[in-house]
Amino acid sequence: MATILATFTLFAVPSVATASDYGCKVLLCLAASGGTPAECKPTLKKLYRDLSKGRGFPSCSMESGPSDSAGAEPVLPKPRRGVAVFVPTHTICKRWKRESSLTRNQSQYCAEPKTIEQFYDHSGKSCQAWFPKTSPRAADDDNYSIRSTCQAKSKRYVKVEGAGVSGDYHYY
Repeated sequence: MATILATFTLFAVPSVATASDYGCKVLLCLAASGGTPAECKPTLKKLYRDLSKGRGFPSCSMESGPSDSAGAEPVLPKPRRGVAVFVPTHTICKRWKRESSLTRNQSQYCAEPKTIEQFYDHSGKSCQAWFPKTSPRAADDDNYSIRSTCQAKSKRYVKVEGAGVSGDYHYY
């Protein structure tokens, strides 16, 4: 009897958070707290694909919502597009030290190296800015190999922001 009642309750009560169109589904999914629910993944995948192709943010006919001022149209989140620069694992020197020898030649060495783990940089800084050329010839350029890896693994991204929403980065 309890199983029948539970089944009846499941089908008799409509879901509170329903959306009749694509734009409203997107807004409901972006507003979800605690991660992306499984049922939102296809909707958000379609959103990111549309935004990456330059299409606008979908609209939702809300009865009321956030607005710039009284009586204005609702403010919708906006896509932010860019290039996420891949910064490979590399070593930098935090402190250099000079050492003199008996022949009065000075040598310089890294007294405190620091390893930077790989990450994606969304600041707009380029691979060239991260790893500048040290020589006009590739064979003599200390940063050539690491800059090539940076350029090969960098990705385009889109992120939905605004109107109280901050989505995840979607790479394409």
